[in-house]
Order: sequence, then structure tokens, then C-alpha cells
Amino acid sequence: MKISLVSAPAAELNVDALAVPVATGQKLSGPALELDKTIGGVLTEMVVNAEFRGRIHEVLPIPVQGRIAPRRVILYGLGAVHDLDGQRLRSAHHELVRASRTWGYKRMAILRAEPLGMDSLKGVVEGCVMGTFERRSRQTGAAPERREIDELSLSGFGSGREHEVVSAQENGEATNRAREWQNAPPNELTPDALAQEATRIAQRHNLEVEVLGPAELKSGGYNLLLGVGSGSARPPRMIRIRYHGNHDRRGASATVLALIGKGITFDTGGISLKAPDQMSRMKDDMSGAAAVLSAIDVIASRQVPIDVMAVVAAAENMPGPNAQHPGDVWVSADGKTVEVVNTDAEGRLVLADALTHALRNGATHLIDLATLTGAATVAIGHAASAAVSNDDGFWSFVEKAAREAGDRVWRLPIYADYRILLRSQIADLRNAEYGEAGTGSSPASLNATACSGLSRIAPAPPAAAHSVNVARSAKSPTPHEPAERSESSLSSSSTQRGARRPCRSMNGGDFSKVSADVDN
Repeated sequence: MKISLVSAPAAELNVDALAVPVATGQKLSGPALELDKTIGGVLTEMVVNAEFRGRIHEVLPIPVQGRIAPRRVILYGLGAVHDLDGQRLRSAHHELVRASRTWGYKRMAILRAEPLGMDSLKGVVEGCVMGTFERRSRQTGAAPERREIDELSLSGFGSGREHEVVSAQENGEATNRAREWQNAPPNELTPDALAQEATRIAQRHNLEVEVLGPAELKSGGYNLLLGVGSGSARPPRMIRIRYHGNHDRRGASATVLALIGKGITFDTGGISLKAPDQMSRMKDDMSGAAAVLSAIDVIASRQVPIDVMAVVAAAENMPGPNAQHPGDVWVSADGKTVEVVNTDAEGRLVLADALTHALRNGATHLIDLATLTGAATVAIGHAASAAVSNDDGFWSFVEKAAREAGDRVWRLPIYADYRILLRSQIADLRNAEYGEAGTGSSPASLNATACSGLSRIAPAPPAAAHSVNVARSAKSPTPHEPAERSESSLSSSSTQRGARRPCRSMNGGDFSKVSADVDN
């Protein structure tokens, strides 16, 4: 889709449809009101008579009978002004484009009118690009219900902002790539196939790439990842891509940021088997991996001046003949012993080894993203990601990045009292606890497993011990469902938000004192 800023009057644009934003409870004003006068006041009439209320995701095409150059005017709702944040802004334009594709429009324009400000440009573009995503790409029948939009013109957003449009379009396309991986069938996107995708990204940007197979994982002591993948005929992979953006490496304290993604390409729960209903959705338990791979693709493309690595722990969690058992004890890569009491709490296991791998390769700051855990949805529902942090300074930075990315995140406590929930009678830790503090105890296990051994691995452990964990799940589990659930593949998916946050984080801030673990 070609996106461009235009200076011509909206009424003179040669497009199939001209979209006009409307907020709930607000009358038309400014350029929207001028346009309405040109076509005889029909827009005001529909708003005043409550035929169009401006509710979020409300979209209505209106014929204009040749009074202006566009064939149709589309009213689309933004919801109440006081509720309009970055997430709802992107979601409204996502739905606008999806609806317009259904009606077959090829050329569209969006008129900037209140309440859209000049600062809304990136959110508008990102939302529109994400609205072009089509997950029914494997259907072989007649033409899909939703067609492609060829051109999008933006009226009233000013001039000289093409770089902002390009940046926002790049973010949206990266998000859609992550969603494509998220929706890929698990027989296609295996751990090895995910490694091949990572290799293609590295080759495209001439980046350093490393893929560890079973032999290398065993020699490196990555037993938690090997244990999770032991039930599958498809062996696990540890994937690392390194982007060298900081060319001034004077001093030993150079910042190296690691983006770490959970890459469970299919999650049956292992021997702690999930319920069969909706198990087909467990192909998207690699959403964290999709997000970090998309993020480093964008980071390398923009040549951001910071050293970044993407680390993905990829595996299938299957109940095969060699699968790990509830009750097994593994020695993690950093030397901690872990009792597996629930094989469906596998995300924290593979991430712990991935964190250690990042530290061994020089990471000073850590951000991990994962579909982990269903307790997050129990706590705060689907409107935001749940977060815990042990560092106020870094939390404020992540919160700012999330706000700019249109990615809501809400901080939950991580009290010292939660440590007892992971106490094992036969090992250093156990990987799950039922009954309380599911969101708090999951990142606590990551911190204890991966960060306790920093003194033996990293030269400057205090910098890497600060953490933020963000948990995101698709659906609130019932009391009898397993510990980990994955994110949905709809417009509010983990990758829609998670893939943008690391990219936004790269645009500013000081990584020299703090780090983060993020489970999205």
C-alpha cells in the first residue's frame, strides 16, 4: 500500500473513499464541517440524529452523489475523546481499513479533523497498515472477501513529514510480519523453520547469526530448553542474531541490549496436557519470538546506534515418548536446579536458558517477550499487558515507550513474599505454583533462575539484574486450565503491540543503568 501526504483539498482528491473521523458526543468541526457543507450537510444530520454515534470501530460509508471528487465519504468512530489513547487510535484505523477492504475500495484518503491532532500521524499510519493484514492467505477458493488497498492519501497532516510516514509504515509492516508468523500452521513453522526465518533476516542486513542445535545445546548446558523440546520429533533451537550499531566501543561498559523471545511453535502442554478445545490456537505460542525477530529486522534497517541482539528459544512442547515428566529435575544453563511440577509451564523454562545465553554473549540489558501467562488476563483482562518490575527507573522508561507505541501496560507488584511459591523440597526452584500470584511468581522464577548466576557469567551483574516482566494472554483461563495460555491472533494480538514496543524503545533513552525482562 502506497501512503503519501497530500496538500490538495480533501474534496478534490481522486479516491474511492474519503474517511472522516468522528468522536462520540462531538459535532463536526474544522475541515470536516467544511466538507459537510460541500455535500449538503448530510454528515452533520447523521451525527446530530444519532444515526452515527462515533463509537470505536463504527464505520459507515455514505454516497455523495458526485458533489465532490471522492465517490464515498466514510464516517469512522474514534470513541470518546477522553478514552482515545494510542491503542484505541490504532485499533480504530485498523478497523477502518478492514471495512474499506471489504467494500472493495482501492484508493482511500483520510481527512485529519478533530479530535485527531498533528501528533496522531504515526498512530494513524500504523493502524492503517495493520488493517491490511490478511490471515486467510492460504485459502484457494474465490477472491477473498477483503481486497487490497493500493493507495492511501493523508490530508491535513502537514508537509515535510515523509520520514515519519516511512517509519510508521515500517512498524506496521513489521507487526504484520510477526502476525503472519504467529498464524502460520505449526507443521510449517517448526523450530528449524523459525531459525531459517531468523537466518534470512541476518543475511538481508549482513548480521551475525548463531543457531544452536541439540548437540550444541547439550554441551552448553541448556537443559531446560532441551527438556521442553524432548517430547517432539522436531528438536529445539537456540537462535541469536547480533546487530552492531554502536561503533564506539571504547570502555568495557558498552551497552548491549538483548531482545529475548519465547518461541514455542506448538504447545500441547506436554504431559500436563491442555484441554483439547482451542488447542489449535497454540501455534501462536511463539508470538514473543515473532516480535523480537520483527523488531531486530526494523532496528537493523534503521541502523539504530546501539548494539542489539535477538535471542529466541524455539521448541515444540509435545507429549512424545521422550517427553519430560512432572517431577523431573533439570540443571539450568546457569547452574540452578529446577523441579518441573507442570510441563505446561514451559515458557519460563526456555526463557531462563535464553536469558543465560544472552548474558554469556555479552548482553548487559535484557528484554524478553512471551505469551506468558494466563494469570495476567485473570488479573487485568484483555485491555492491557500486565507488568512487574524491580527497577523504578527502567519501568518509567518502558512505560513511556509503551505509551508512545500505543501498547498499554500495567504494573503489578512483585513482592518478596512470592518467592516461597517457587520453593521446591528437592531442587533450588520449581517451575509452577497453582492458587495465587501466577503473574508475579512466573517472572520471579525467571529472575531467580537466570539472574542468580550473573556473578558467574556476566562481568557487571548489577546492571543486568534489574528487570521488567510484562505478561499477556489471549483468554482468561478457567480454574482448571493449565498455567500458560497464548495470545490471540486478532487485531489486539500480542505481536501487534509487542513488536512495536522494542522498536519504539530504540528511539531514545539510556540503557546504561537498567535492563528489562518483558513477557508480552
